[in-house]
Amino acid sequence: DSSSRTAKSKTARRDRGYDFDRLEKVVAALVEAHQQALLRNEELRVELDAKNQRVRQLETKVLDVNQRRQDVKKRIEELIGQIDQLDAQLAESTSDRSPDRKSGRSA
Repeated sequence: DSSSRTAKSKTARRDRGYDFDRLEKVVAALVEAHQQALLRNEELRVELDAKNQRVRQLETKVLDVNQRRQDVKKRIEELIGQIDQLDAQLAESTSDRSPDRKSGRSA
């Protein structure tokens, strides 16, 4: 009776030890997976920060290019206005020099 009780006790201890070993392995694997996830998370944060910074740089560049485009458009419109003005002056000057005016004849 005592020998069967001792055998049962050893088997029960061995079963608990096996469960503990298995639990320990699972916990160790989870800890490792968690550490890897934390590292990957940090890598992704760094990558995201770099991309966000690049987006801000590009947005600034787009604003600058748009401003330059507006400046160029304004300058071209001013030049066209000057050309129109010169064209009108030339037309007026040409009409003043018509053959009727040069000879002193009136129209």
